[in-house]
Amino acid sequence: MALQVNVNDILSQLYQHRAVIDFLFANRENITVNELLARGDINHEQLQKLKSLDLIYEYENIVSLNDAVVAMFEDFMEIGEVTPGFINDYLNELNRHIRFYQEAREMRFLRSIKKYLKRIGATITREIIKLQKNVDDTYKNESNYRIKLQKLEDYREKRDTIIDFIKRTSDVIEETRSLFNLTNDTELFGITQNLKTSLIENLDFLIEVQTDITDFINKIQFQLDVYKKAQTLKEIKDHGTLHFKTNFREIISSINTLRHNGHKSPKTKIAIDFLFTDDGHVLCSRVAQKYKLTRLMVRGLADKMAGNFKDKGFEQQIKLDTQKLVERFLAQSKLNLFEYLMDYKFPKSIGTVTFEERLSLFVEIAMEYQNQLDFLYRLQYYDYEDANKNKKRLGYTLILPIKEKEKKKKVAS
Repeated sequence: MALQVNVNDILSQLYQHRAVIDFLFANRENITVNELLARGDINHEQLQKLKSLDLIYEYENIVSLNDAVVAMFEDFMEIGEVTPGFINDYLNELNRHIRFYQEAREMRFLRSIKKYLKRIGATITREIIKLQKNVDDTYKNESNYRIKLQKLEDYREKRDTIIDFIKRTSDVIEETRSLFNLTNDTELFGITQNLKTSLIENLDFLIEVQTDITDFINKIQFQLDVYKKAQTLKEIKDHGTLHFKTNFREIISSINTLRHNGHKSPKTKIAIDFLFTDDGHVLCSRVAQKYKLTRLMVRGLADKMAGNFKDKGFEQQIKLDTQKLVERFLAQSKLNLFEYLMDYKFPKSIGTVTFEERLSLFVEIAMEYQNQLDFLYRLQYYDYEDANKNKKRLGYTLILPIKEKEKKKKVAS
């Protein structure tokens, strides 16, 4: 007499041994009893309990999950083998209940019609997803070329079968459209409209699946042809036919192969002067990012200056004697130009001079008095806080007062 069980027993055992169920579902072949017990999360008595509930089978010391359990997981996860036969069963049941409703206009037959219309739409979508996954999995994981080709051909036939079911479903909806309109059932109308839209989308998906199958078959056939040619060539080589019955050696020796063959050089050469420009720096930065060369990414581009930067603080600029400021800077030798301007105490008549205004003055002096200044072309860094109290770092060119000897040389030249 079979053991009487209920849903709670089955769910309890599945949850309690979920790690074992997951392991058997992922490894469905050649799992022995000893391997299963060696995992440590199940003992012999618990295994016998699962076997008594028919959740696990054991045959010749090989353990596997019940096919019904596997099918349940595959249906929920939309994986496993494609089984379009369910669609045919649902279509037959749909036609049967439509005939019943035509004979007796009773709501119980109308409810069955709605149920099978929903099942047909959901099943077609699920079978297409499974078909796509099986096609990809077969192409990637099947090692035998001939079996791989045969499986892809089978999936092509299943794809054609699903298309036939889609057409049959569309015909049923069109033939019974007048009958459905007479029911004045808004729910039935919504179900049929959603099913029509779903059928059109599924046909588009099946076209993509067919494209993938054809592409995979062509690739496999090409690889198989290459393998056969390589195998034939190896047989010829093993028999010594290439060296003794053909002019293979003379042909190979006469071929002048190019060194570094396959490495394409740039079509045009970039001028060195261009690399020193801002556009050239942008190009070098892209190359550095691609090949992860940090030494080409040290220098950064300054932000674009505002067009009216000289207009800011115009009143203060009128009152400031820039020439005297430069003369005072040249008379000292402790600070560079940037530090001198940052620490310089401007007259009270000018008012408060902001960091941006001092920076603008630094640029203006560097441009207008370049003959009186010594540019060392080395970067110094200045840490400051912006208006939002964010810490930032500014890089500036090191500019010192020109020495007396160098000044005489410049004047002489």
